[in-house]
Amino acid sequence: MGLNWNRTTVAPVMPEPEQVFLAWLIAQPEDGNLREAAARQANRLAEYAGGHPGPRHLRQLFLDLAAELGGGTAASRAMSS
Repeated sequence: MGLNWNRTTVAPVMPEPEQVFLAWLIAQPEDGNLREAAARQANRLAEYAGGHPGPRHLRQLFLDLAAELGGGTAASRAMSS
């Protein structure tokens, strides 16, 4: 005799890309190479093949940071990935 309520399942709420980006940024070591770390994250996110726009936006945030720290442009880096 269990509780079998027929409730609709609520999908988990995904954090906003900006929240994920800021949490990642705060967690970086002080002496680390932030440009390389951001580029690695962008490369990892490039493999995302799902339909949610959040990971693509998050990837763009990482590309923008890497470009800003590396002196290039985010658009040129996005095209080369």
